[in-house]
Amino acid sequence: MPSIYFDFGFYLLLAAVITGVVTLLDKFWWQKKRIEAGAVKYDEKGKEKYPAFIDICRSFFPIIFIVLLLRSFLYEPYRIPSGSMNPGLYDGDFILVNKFAYGIRLPALNTKIIDVSDPERGDVIVFHPPHEPQQAYIKRLIGVPGDRIEWDRGTLTIIPQCTDGSDVSNQGCDPITVQSEFVSDKVNDLVPQGEYFDTYEEVLGDKNYKLVYLNDNANNGRVHSLDDRWTAVIPEDKYFAMGDNRDGSQDSRAWGFIHEEGIIGKAAYKWIFVTFTDEPVLFGKHLPKGISFSRAGAIN
Repeated sequence: MPSIYFDFGFYLLLAAVITGVVTLLDKFWWQKKRIEAGAVKYDEKGKEKYPAFIDICRSFFPIIFIVLLLRSFLYEPYRIPSGSMNPGLYDGDFILVNKFAYGIRLPALNTKIIDVSDPERGDVIVFHPPHEPQQAYIKRLIGVPGDRIEWDRGTLTIIPQCTDGSDVSNQGCDPITVQSEFVSDKVNDLVPQGEYFDTYEEVLGDKNYKLVYLNDNANNGRVHSLDDRWTAVIPEDKYFAMGDNRDGSQDSRAWGFIHEEGIIGKAAYKWIFVTFTDEPVLFGKHLPKGISFSRAGAIN
């Protein structure tokens, strides 16, 4: 049975259903009853004055329906909630998620009804994680169904399912080696506690992107990614993703594989960057204190 995701899309769908049903009932039933009963009232321009609730529904239904269509099938706005995708995306970036990149899905249920394409390695995706299905996470897709992933201290080897270990001659079946290359011991000023991080670079497919790793100055008692080794085999209909902030991301290394039905869409564009107050201001919430469009652009 498909899961129901109680996000903003669910409540938008609920509002569209309620206002739509009321609008249709009034148009084809209640309005006739008012006319027959002689209970129709008109304003000074000769237009019918609807009962208050019906008037609200008839006014807002077209707007809600259009927003639902745009948000469910084209682009959905999303706020980056943490630093797990530093240095490409920061807490405070607002982005647009391409909802049709991987197929058309029903709102609230997220069930795919029209297939468009499959997620590709290197894509930045927004999804519902398996351990918190009502939340939306953003990470970089590293492995697709059937891949065997081997991580060895900064070197990532992806062995596609079509490789049996003896014949790697088929196009697209060769093992993929991705090496994290050191760029600088400096990071962007937006990276929190930047003195403990170094900047690296990776190329996966046609995606070229920056990463950050903890450096030797960060003695926090845990294993750093550049000292770690592990292997994972991705089951069918599942995906493996990691944050670009490799030592500051809870991702598939911690909570496992992403379900295909949990994928929301492909992160496409940054459009605004907002800074918030350091302390809660109103009802325990941090309020915006600065807005910038300088980071606007496509997401790599």
